[in-house]
Amino acid sequence: MRGKSDRSGTRARYLRAIWSLTENSDAPVTVTGIARALSFVPGSVSEQVKRLVDDGIIDKERYKSLSLTPTGHLEAMRAVRTNRILRCFLHDALDLPWSELAANADALEASSSPRFLQRIEASLDQPTHDPYGQPIPTPDGHIESRRDARLRELARPRWAPVRITRVADAPLETLVFLDERHPRPDTRSRIQACTAENDIIKVRSAEWHGTLLPAGAGVLHASLHDEAAR
Repeated sequence: MRGKSDRSGTRARYLRAIWSLTENSDAPVTVTGIARALSFVPGSVSEQVKRLVDDGIIDKERYKSLSLTPTGHLEAMRAVRTNRILRCFLHDALDLPWSELAANADALEASSSPRFLQRIEASLDQPTHDPYGQPIPTPDGHIESRRDARLRELARPRWAPVRITRVADAPLETLVFLDERHPRPDTRSRIQACTAENDIIKVRSAEWHGTLLPAGAGVLHASLHDEAAR
């Protein structure tokens, strides 16, 4: 069910941001963190958070930490589902590049009816993952458990074989950089740490050889693989 403050899609964006912050980090979710994730002014975020608290969608805990209520979690999962289905449509049917998927999916989200989404799903043969490799929640809010890790966490002093699994939410310039170098989900590669902190990584795949700085290495996720591309 859509909330009364979701006419412009703002509510859905907040819920997706809060859920993403919770899923990708153990750090407390705060107004400042949400503002940073959405590139919004903290003052405007505080106002929207208060509305979500009043609606019973999020709880405000000790030390100003925020969390989704059970009702909020289900609504967040439905927002994630809608957004990722729209990304599939924009990528598969309209052939938009990675760098244009997120913004256009956000724009379509508020005006997409359940019937429209059902037609898209059927035309795409019920996709289970979006173009970034992110799992699409089921209508009842279930989402596939992830068993991968950030690329930088898998890097070793020697070449390590990996399979790219997904790309986390990233700034536009990072998506443009990655899209041009084709680190698609299921791509097999070899990676090597260039520094002791694993912040800079060398990548070798059939499509591209080069170096990833922290921005790219932090959003790419992978799993170890014993038959990566040489």
